[in-house]
Amino acid sequence: MRVLLLLLLLAGCVGKISGTPGTSDGGCPPEGKNDEIRLALAPACASCHTTGNKPYFASLEAFENGLVYDPKWVNKDDPERSGLIQLLRGTAPGSYPQMPPGAPWAGSIDDLLAWIRDLPARGAVNEGPSPAAFTVRRLRADEMVVSLMDQLGLGPEDFVDTSNPDWRNQEFTARGGRLFVWPTDWAPGISQQYVSDKRATERYETLGGAVVLQGRRKDVGLGPSAVQTLVQMSQAWCGLAVDKPGNTAVLRHVTLADKSATKAAQIHQNIAQLSLRMLGDVPAEAEVTELYEQVYLPLEPASTRAAWVGVCAALVRHPKWLSY
Repeated sequence: MRVLLLLLLLAGCVGKISGTPGTSDGGCPPEGKNDEIRLALAPACASCHTTGNKPYFASLEAFENGLVYDPKWVNKDDPERSGLIQLLRGTAPGSYPQMPPGAPWAGSIDDLLAWIRDLPARGAVNEGPSPAAFTVRRLRADEMVVSLMDQLGLGPEDFVDTSNPDWRNQEFTARGGRLFVWPTDWAPGISQQYVSDKRATERYETLGGAVVLQGRRKDVGLGPSAVQTLVQMSQAWCGLAVDKPGNTAVLRHVTLADKSATKAAQIHQNIAQLSLRMLGDVPAEAEVTELYEQVYLPLEPASTRAAWVGVCAALVRHPKWLSY
């Protein structure tokens, strides 16, 4: 808060932030309680939430459209249950209970609760989303590879022999024909070879990965080739994650021995946890039920492995996973 006030003073403005009295001039931020709160939170939040699919601090309009008037984050009827308050206190449900990461917010929670209780009506100027404020793009190929490995608890060692420290610069073949996806131009040296598994690098290229030697730029379009590769990749990699011993990335609350006849509640819980892990948002109960009834249950008669691979792959192909 002190840093924010200092910045405002240096800009020639003494504003009314967190109850600090003063007057504003042409160089000050727009008046209004919502903007005061946005500016007060910005030092802790704006570094991560100015771009991407949650750019809440890109502007006042983005803050109001994406956060203030979404009851999931700001609940005027029950301020204490507001997602924003829970995150700042470090008590939010799911895998990411604390925002900003590391320590509870240093500002005044009481001021935020008072603001929520007296939340001003939404102005007509902010009735709809602003394309200029919310910029969404498809994940790049390298982001897909790295993110999916991390989320599924996988690494290069699950696909190829990495015992040689120089393995990236040696010819390799994916173990057992596993569907590997790898950058063509990973980290070449002056006289070293590029990674040379043709199928792995071709898949990377179809996802839109750059190929330096061919002068091909990154492509974040989503054409038929990219979609087909992502479908194959999601199914194969989810299968590896399910089969990997001791890996709880996909199966945290259940095992492959658990079936819907006796473990329906645990299966629901696991779907909710997996959805949170893959998409970054606590899913609504209706979303969990839809995955359970339309994906898990139809596949379970084949095997519980097939059912969990199906749920996992469906989440990988979800628009929220594909976008940033």
